[in-house]
Amino acid sequence: LGEIGEAVPATPSTFESREAEDESDVPTLTQFHRTYMTFEAEGGLVLIDQHSAHERVLFERFMDAFEGGSSPSQRLLFPLTLTLTPAESEALESHRDALGTLGFELGEFGGQAVIVHAVPNPHPRFDAERCLRESLAALAGDRAAAAASKVQHLAATVACKAAIKGGDPMSPQEMRALFVALRACTLPAHDVHGRQTIVQLSWDELERRFGRR
Repeated sequence: LGEIGEAVPATPSTFESREAEDESDVPTLTQFHRTYMTFEAEGGLVLIDQHSAHERVLFERFMDAFEGGSSPSQRLLFPLTLTLTPAESEALESHRDALGTLGFELGEFGGQAVIVHAVPNPHPRFDAERCLRESLAALAGDRAAAAASKVQHLAATVACKAAIKGGDPMSPQEMRALFVALRACTLPAHDVHGRQTIVQLSWDELERRFGRR
């Protein structure tokens, strides 16, 4: 967990198999530029943006958590104490219960300090302190009137900050698990910002670019 110290053995992340799903039809995936997962399909070359894909997976899981109770988390062996800015403190108080649903177990420490007992587990290189701070900064001043809109905004914000980043190396097993998780999503083709997660280059287009047509 990088800067936040050791954690109790965690619940499985996105990149660890949790379901007895048949993966025999998962293609052979290759990572390019430490940002895109690629594979050969019948109609051409398929590229998947790893950050956008993981963001979509986490967003849908977080929304399911709001409907069903809670998201998996891992307890820290050594709780983390953070001193927040006034804006971060205000955002925390406005979203404390919802953040708890997403896996952040937060306690009072006095003043503008908060103690973190447990955090989500979206991937092995997750930096929980950075995610929490960036999420609170993004949520500061959130005045969404409708509760549903506020929850959706929180889920989208934390999913964006928690997802694996472009530039992060991924093992073949991690790529397979992310592919399977994305395939199970309701809207796999776009992330929470509306950007494409999947791009396909047809064989015809590639042949034209190489002057074969």
